[in-house]
Amino acid sequence: MLLKEVLTHPPFDRLTILAGKEGLRNEVSHATTMDAPDILPYLKTNDILVTTGYHLKDQPHKLTELIRHMAMQGCSSLWIKTKRFLHELPPEALILADELHFPIIEMSNEQSLGDTVNQILSIILDKKTNELRYAIDMHKIFSAHILSGEGLNACVEHLSELIGHTTYLTTPYLTPLKGQKNCGALPAPLYDWETQGGHLLLPKTTSTSFSILETKNEITLFPVVSHDKKMALLVILGPVQSSERVKLLAIEQALNVISFELLREDAVKQYTRRMRNEFFLHFIDRGFSNDEETISRAKEFDLPFKQKYICAAGWFDFSEEGWKRSASPDQMDTLHDFFEKSLLPFGAPCHLFTKGDSIILLIEIEEAVKDVQAFSSSLLEKLQIGIKRKYGRTISFGVSHICHNVLFVPQGFKEARDSLDTNKLTSGPSSISFYRSKDVNELLRLLPAKDLTDFYHNTIQQLKLDNLDEEQTLLQTLFVYMETHCQISETAKRLFVHRNTVVYRLEKCEELLGIPIKDPDFTLQIRLALRMKNVLKL
Repeated sequence: MLLKEVLTHPPFDRLTILAGKEGLRNEVSHATTMDAPDILPYLKTNDILVTTGYHLKDQPHKLTELIRHMAMQGCSSLWIKTKRFLHELPPEALILADELHFPIIEMSNEQSLGDTVNQILSIILDKKTNELRYAIDMHKIFSAHILSGEGLNACVEHLSELIGHTTYLTTPYLTPLKGQKNCGALPAPLYDWETQGGHLLLPKTTSTSFSILETKNEITLFPVVSHDKKMALLVILGPVQSSERVKLLAIEQALNVISFELLREDAVKQYTRRMRNEFFLHFIDRGFSNDEETISRAKEFDLPFKQKYICAAGWFDFSEEGWKRSASPDQMDTLHDFFEKSLLPFGAPCHLFTKGDSIILLIEIEEAVKDVQAFSSSLLEKLQIGIKRKYGRTISFGVSHICHNVLFVPQGFKEARDSLDTNKLTSGPSSISFYRSKDVNELLRLLPAKDLTDFYHNTIQQLKLDNLDEEQTLLQTLFVYMETHCQISETAKRLFVHRNTVVYRLEKCEELLGIPIKDPDFTLQIRLALRMKNVLKL
């Protein structure tokens, strides 16, 4: 409590303040008496020292030294019987007390030191008791809102009434938490700042205050902390001074209740998220017994059957310090929370899942969306910008074809991951790769070069194609003939030769190989071998 509050209680309301009146707002937490010259080592911050001045009667100049040291130690004030031994205080001591804003209180000879100390301690104890009772009452009131099912919104509204300032509950990035009736929107400057990706890093203090330049309005922020994690911010539109104990007690108890409720909600959210991820893993592994069960389970997780989807899989790019490609569960939770909040303004229903170090977005595509690729790119690019701005990270995505209903989602996930895997070495950071069906050459490039070489040489020996190597025109003619689906006219056109020349060359091939060149097995093997030859550049 403050020194000036102590002086309002009888019999202290009749005492005279000799000096240091500017220090009446000093905090008081204890009182002690001076019975020895070496009292200084035993004094603590916010102490009141009560004395007769007996040890100073022969050395009044030491009073100045005592005042200086008490002020340096943060003591509250000096109460002294001036008429007992000192009769009057040195003028330099009073001047110093005024300079240091250190109050000196004159006591009468009739007042007992012991009674004075006991009375001061009794006033302090009564004050603390009342504060404790008030804190308990506040905790019960705020807890009742939660237990009755009214939720955090009722808590925040009641706190606003108690402290006389509009109060919001937001995320650490000043995004209003969902469901607050009293929080339609933050004040415009804060809202604009938040939507542009701003965020606030609080110092290690119980609160932070600042003013908005446009309106000069002061805003006070209190972090809602649980397990060393800043879960939310209590935003108060107005100043809260350290001397306003009643306000601070109400805010403190509200923060305690809000912290426990957010912790409970977080536990429920984590459980729900784990259940959704387990369902998704089972879903994409086709672990359900039939389509009916798949559709039924998908419906439980708000995945309509007759709905088109786009599946996008993303992971962090390599080589950023502090975040490995294999992100930790906490980092994946952070990414999941960020995506949840960032996707709300887009208006497109999006279902989030995590699988290992991948974040999966299952985006519902409405009929009004004409250019699905442009729509997906726009959404994912904004997410990439947000991740880069808030975390200094880059993230790449692979995107599937349209899944025409929920049963195509497992294939869509495979396409998204394949697209991401294929492009991870060729694309730069923050890439968005759309899946496209691979042609034969692309599929062949995915195989080891040694396997391709072995297959090619074995096929040449088996089909005796080495007989044609001596005459390259025959091998080339055979290859073009196969690629044009055995159409002689089209082959002649591509080779810029007469049709009869093609017929002659094909007959020559059959003669050298001893196999009908339209045999299906022969056709398949030779076309694969000749494509491998091009891939390997043999």
